[in-house]
Amino acid sequence: MHAHHEAVAADRRTRAQAAADVDRLIATRNGRDLTIRPIQIADVDRLDRMFGRLSPASVRFRFFSPLRVVPRSALLRLALVDHCRDEAFVALDGDDIVGVAGYNGLPGPDHAGPREAELAVAVEDAWQRNGLGRALTRRLTRTAREHGCEAFLVRILPDNRAALALLRRLAPDAVVQFAGGEYAARLALVRAEPVRDFLRTHADPVSTR
Repeated sequence: MHAHHEAVAADRRTRAQAAADVDRLIATRNGRDLTIRPIQIADVDRLDRMFGRLSPASVRFRFFSPLRVVPRSALLRLALVDHCRDEAFVALDGDDIVGVAGYNGLPGPDHAGPREAELAVAVEDAWQRNGLGRALTRRLTRTAREHGCEAFLVRILPDNRAALALLRRLAPDAVVQFAGGEYAARLALVRAEPVRDFLRTHADPVSTR
């Protein structure tokens, strides 16, 4: 019962946030317009449909596992955000979600250490290489800065050599480490260029977790 009340309260906050943050239309490179708005708990089924349309490679890059079906619990975690510690934006083509970008784990303002959040981006295969990942991430970055986020943490699979090389070229001062079978990079939000340029080329075709 307590969990239900929390979900209802979070959904009300989501709807209030969505009303305050007017839906934005963006034109992608393929000439079609999409709507970007904050994610809602009602988007769970739309997320399920989107992830069902992803290629096995896109699913693996997003979830770091070759999932056949994304669990309902994972979809709920993506859709149920508090718009502070966690946030996400979706891109819609009509009633279908075709891209999602979110961050999670942002510490509160009283946190003694760096205020960092983990970034995750996924774009449907048919919409990759159209600037959608960049548009979603730029919108997310603005919101993250407003909440005091200092950096995004990005996780990259070890076979994604092109993404690692690109990260080194565009953000030579980024901290990249290898542990637990994956690479982790820290992208500071003080300067917009590394995040924007990195995701312009990287986030659409190769989703980050």
